Amino acid sequence: MNRSDFLEKDLVNATKHYKCCLDCLHRTEIEMADGNFEMAEKRIEDFQRSLYELKRLKERKQRFDQMKEIAKELKCQRIDIEKVARII
Repeated sequence: MNRSDFLEKDLVNATKHYKCCLDCLHRTEIEMADGNFEMAEKRIEDFQRSLYELKRLKERKQRFDQMKEIAKELKCQRIDIEKVARII
């Protein structure tokens, strides 16, 4: 997991979901070895939920970075971002 892929305020949550993904994969392997395919399938579902959340948090950081870049470009062009935000 690359910490720079997530907003600082999302790091605790991202770490939790990252660890959950690893744990789910490990538990899936154990369940499969025991022949308990239904439980293995449930662990995969848990894995997918946490993976989805990690992807969502990463996309959130990417959108934030894009907005920062746009704001920086507007500032370089001497456009008052606060006035634009009030209009919108």
